[in-house]
Amino acid sequence: MGEYITNKRNLRCVSLDHMIDNVLDDLCNECDHNIIYNTCNKCGNGVCNSIECHSSFPHRRNTQFIVCNTCYKSIEHKLINFDHLIIYKFLKNNMRKRRISC
Repeated sequence: MGEYITNKRNLRCVSLDHMIDNVLDDLCNECDHNIIYNTCNKCGNGVCNSIECHSSFPHRRNTQFIVCNTCYKSIEHKLINFDHLIIYKFLKNNMRKRRISC
């Protein structure tokens, strides 16, 4: 860290060059254009804030569960719409009551 590169015009620390290179390396894994905003909760890849690159869902304790599009395509057939689940439970409970009353 104490190493310095001396140029004719200025004196610059090597660690600053390393930090600038790391910022350029931290691009979204889906679009490769934007800077990483968050990470995928399934695979850990970085995703930007663009809607085309990730999907976010409400999670426990008012947090967001973020999934990149690559992972979303592999698990989308397992996802259940919460509204449909509520209707299904309502119908299931009412069907039992009607069978008992007949």
